[in-house]
Amino acid sequence: MDFEPGWAILAGIVGGGVMAAILYMGIIMLPNQMKMNLFMMLGSMMLPVGASAFVMGAMVHAGMSVGFGLIHGAVFAAADIDSAEWAWGLLFGLVHWAGVGMALGMMPLMHPRIRSGEVDAPGFYALNFPPMTAMGFLMLHLVFGVLVGVLYGVWAG
Repeated sequence: MDFEPGWAILAGIVGGGVMAAILYMGIIMLPNQMKMNLFMMLGSMMLPVGASAFVMGAMVHAGMSVGFGLIHGAVFAAADIDSAEWAWGLLFGLVHWAGVGMALGMMPLMHPRIRSGEVDAPGFYALNFPPMTAMGFLMLHLVFGVLVGVLYGVWAG
């Protein structure tokens, strides 16, 4: 399979959008269990907590989704993966979760509003939050990986 950056970008955007939609549906349906407001956490690294930070966080997440979509597509092309893209996407989603989960634990080192106590520290793999949040964090990355794998496989294949 040749690397098709346009399809990788689109697959990443769709995967990130679905991931975010599921996350915020979970927060609405289970507000005591789903505690990680991802967009606010990302955006409040640069802006005060509020609507502007939420929008900034959504833009940061979209950019990260594009980046991870490109990584998925590049790995698919480099490894010449042209079948079982959903399974490879699931594996990539697991690797993505492992890396980002480690980064979550280091957020207080770089996030001024976590250090000040304005925003809750998620901890490694979101384990500072209720168990449903940590499980959701894993599942959302698996969903992202499968979606990007399937969409990129169909569109670029």
